[in-house]
This record gives sequence, structure tokens and C-alpha cells, in this order.
Amino acid sequence: MKTLVWAHRGASSDAPENTLEAFSLALEQEADGIELDVHMTADGEIVVAHDETLERVSNGTGLIKDRTLSELKQLDFSKAFSNYSPARIPTLAEVYDFIKPTGLTVNVEIKSGIVQYEGIEKKIIDLAEQFSISDRIIYSSFNHYSLMILREISPSAKIGLLYNEALIDPHLYAQHVGANAIHPFFPTLMVPGVLKGCREAGVAIHPWTVNDINHMKNLIAAGVDALITDVPKAARQVLMEVEANEAQ
Repeated sequence: MKTLVWAHRGASSDAPENTLEAFSLALEQEADGIELDVHMTADGEIVVAHDETLERVSNGTGLIKDRTLSELKQLDFSKAFSNYSPARIPTLAEVYDFIKPTGLTVNVEIKSGIVQYEGIEKKIIDLAEQFSISDRIIYSSFNHYSLMILREISPSAKIGLLYNEALIDPHLYAQHVGANAIHPFFPTLMVPGVLKGCREAGVAIHPWTVNDINHMKNLIAAGVDALITDVPKAARQVLMEVEANEAQ
């Protein structure tokens, strides 16, 4: 199976992260999927953004959880990409509406850590069912308890375990909790036995955030299932070069 390209927060090197503009650009750059992050607003809406706070990527301040959707929609999320101004925070429903006619996979990261979003798991499962795209979604989180709640709600949901430090035999942990994949910080894959253990256990490997071309080549050669990257255009080019070399 060839390695896939998943655009991290969309084509986030070229457009405002986690916006419809970034997801649209990822599609243009031939990504196979998109990775995004979800939070819950004060009025219970699911929105797409990475940080719990607003300052880094928008002209707003404070916590997402303290703002209504209407208030958030008035903010400009184009910070550092003035050519895209104004860019609005999308709801998860808006993203699903965009990707439904495409073939994109969606990696939904649940940001229920610093802020605990009670009930977010049920809301995102319901949204996927509403748009009839449940089979194209994999859920990930650093909060593995959140993934267990999600799995209780939807036993068929695909889940990936996010982590950023080296683990011993992560495939055994994945099997223990019934995870479909691991989503490791890519350098941790160099720990002996991780790649072999996951392949033999049928646990998919989706490392993040892989932006360096040499790292991409090494991970493709190692047989990872998907590269989560800020630069999907570059990753697609590397994959094309690898495939061309293999065909010779």
C-alpha cells in the first residue's frame, strides 16, 4: 500500500491553518486527506481551530469556549496570511459539507485536554453520520480517554493514538485499546521494533508533522501509511519521484 498525504490543518504553509481556504488548497495540491482540530463554543457548536485560545491565529483574544459561534465568526483568522483576509473560523459541519463530494479522508483531532469539552464526542459522531461520511473519518487525540468515550458511542469509529514521546511497543497498547492507528511525532518511529510491531499487528502508522523532504523519503521507504504534513504539495512531489524511481 502506498503512503498517503494528509494535509496538516490543511495546506497550512500556504494558507491560514484550519480554514476552508487551507482545506481547499490542500485538495488542489492533491492531498489524500486533511487533518484538523475541533473545539466547542459557548453555545455548543463544533468549530475547527488548533489552539484553545484565539490570539495566535486571529484578531481575537481569550478562549474559544467562552465565545459563541456568532462572536467567533466576526473574527479574522487570516493572521500571517493577509492575502486571505478575512478568513473565518469554519464549523466542522462546513468542512464536512466541503469535503463530502471529494475523496478526502478527514483526521479529526479532538482537543479535549487543556479544556475539557463535555459531550464533544457525541456531537462529532452525530455530525459524521448526518453527512454520511463516517467511513472516511479517523479520530485522534492526545486524550486517549476521549477516544474511548467516542468508541463507546460508535464502536465502528476509527481511532488513532496521538503521542509525542517514544513508547515501548505502541502496537501492544493500540491492540489493548482497540486503536486502528498510531499518530506519533515522527522521530519516535526510530525506536527499535515500532515499525515492525505495528505492521505485524495491522496497526496503521500516521506520523506528524513531516515537512522535511529527506524525512519524507525515509518514512515512505519505511512504509508508513500516511504523512501528516504542512506541505502537501512537496509531499506529493516526493511520492511521485519515489514511484518513478521504483518503476525504473
